[in-house]
Amino acid sequence: MSEKFFTRQCKLRVSAFFMLLFLAVLAAFATGKNVQAQETLPESKDNLTYTFTSTGDEAVSTKANPGQTTVLVFGHTKCSYTRTTLNSLSSCEWVKRADVRVIFVETEGHTKEEVHSYEQGYACPDMTFCYSEEEDNFMAMVGYSQLYGLSGGKYPMIVLIDPYNRVRNILSGTKTSDEVLTEIKKFQPIDVEGSDTPSDPSVGIENFAYGLHTTDDTVVSTKANPNQTTVLLFGYTTCGLTKATLKEISGSDLVGRANLRVIFADVYGASLEETKAFAQEFAGSGIVFCHDKDMLNFNFAMSYLNLYHYTGGTFPYMVLIDQNNKIRNITLGPKTADEIRQEILKFASLDQPPTGGDTTPPTGGDTTPPAEGDDPLPPADTPVGELSDVVGLKAVSEAKNVKFSWSAVSNADGYLVYQYNTSKKTWVKKATLKGNILSYKVKGLTPATAYRFAVKAYAQGADGEQVSSKTYTSLYTATAPNAVNFTVKAGRKKAVLSWKKVKGATGYTVYYKTKANGDWKKLKNTKGTSYTKTKLKSGTTYYFTVKAYKTYKKETYTSAFKSRKVRVK
Repeated sequence: MSEKFFTRQCKLRVSAFFMLLFLAVLAAFATGKNVQAQETLPESKDNLTYTFTSTGDEAVSTKANPGQTTVLVFGHTKCSYTRTTLNSLSSCEWVKRADVRVIFVETEGHTKEEVHSYEQGYACPDMTFCYSEEEDNFMAMVGYSQLYGLSGGKYPMIVLIDPYNRVRNILSGTKTSDEVLTEIKKFQPIDVEGSDTPSDPSVGIENFAYGLHTTDDTVVSTKANPNQTTVLLFGYTTCGLTKATLKEISGSDLVGRANLRVIFADVYGASLEETKAFAQEFAGSGIVFCHDKDMLNFNFAMSYLNLYHYTGGTFPYMVLIDQNNKIRNITLGPKTADEIRQEILKFASLDQPPTGGDTTPPTGGDTTPPAEGDDPLPPADTPVGELSDVVGLKAVSEAKNVKFSWSAVSNADGYLVYQYNTSKKTWVKKATLKGNILSYKVKGLTPATAYRFAVKAYAQGADGEQVSSKTYTSLYTATAPNAVNFTVKAGRKKAVLSWKKVKGATGYTVYYKTKANGDWKKLKNTKGTSYTKTKLKSGTTYYFTVKAYKTYKKETYTSAFKSRKVRVK
């Protein structure tokens, strides 16, 4: 997502002259010219009046309160410049003063739940966070920029308003709390000194601040604590690889340290009760376990992955955050305690002794991460003439096909693929694969239907006898629903979508976007067959899609989709 806030200006119905001016300013940025708003602004202008909605559902006016300086911060938390600025403001002392109010205005249309999580992540009750799922907040930012004829800049945009309801300055781009305070002191005497200690901007990536809900019914922030390295694990409670990594951590000397904290966040909607039960497997370890109350944690995980241009991968996702709140590395897949330790030592010291708990490293035993599947791993000493069970079984589903893959088994000559017949309650062989073929695609399946598949390894003896794994390593999965065939009709400032039921679908998700190459924004999950999007702009073209989904054993399988556009009346 761009950090230049006027890249969305194309959404506005502005004159050709203004658009040319806008493009010229963008060109100035592209050639390295720095447009400093505060060098060209008049001394002051009458303030504009907008009303925002806080995450507490309170009306927040831009009109100055008597005796208070107002700091409006327009931005979005996917932007590293915004995150840097909010981290600094939320940590300073002057933000707590009664004669100052700081308001963050989210401009990218995030939901109330998302913005509230950002608010909890910054853990600063003296800042007010406001949201809007429409264009209102963005338009307010544009209004302030047009007040001074500004046509470019970087997030965040900071508007400084004095106690007499006059706009005194507009700042653009990353700012520390000390820099903002310096600008305030130019028009309002505040008897406080700054206290920023800027971190090295060349090291790491500015961390996100998300509020995660713990099993203790509290909120823990992903924002780093001073003098602590944070190990943030995204995974899910039924994932064997996630469990393996947590067991490695809980049984090592990584836990129980004052200079290290470990947070696990479920990403598949586990409830408080489910996460509590899961946490019991690691009781006393000191790991903080977080459930997925608002179904947001998966989005948070993907935000981290996007920083490294990952589109997905094997769970768990591990994010390493240093004490200066900088992301230092992200890894995918299971890790041993020693692998985690080595990654941390690349940027932080672990010399501080543990503060409590049993921290003696394990001296033996099988430390290989267990596989996901129905059956446990066999003992390490597999008898001669037998093969280990298949491990690492995973699947990718389409409407009529399921492709699954697995890890190689030592000494195997091939693999046997089975499908479970539910009515006969027996396994039916689908294929015999020779050699090191580690995947298979089952075709011609029924959309939105549950299935169970299994794989065994086999070896061919000298006497022609076939020896196979003792147990089936099975996988429960489902096919995705068929794509939704929907229509969209334009109304006055609205669009009406309708579709027929898709067989086997649990529900439907409606999305829209404002330009063909833009990002889809989720509107609603529904079990119905119609949806009306209101508060649209007349004469504007919008793009819509509807995806069908099926839930099965806590997994969600989503259909392919079609996109349709409509010009609103």
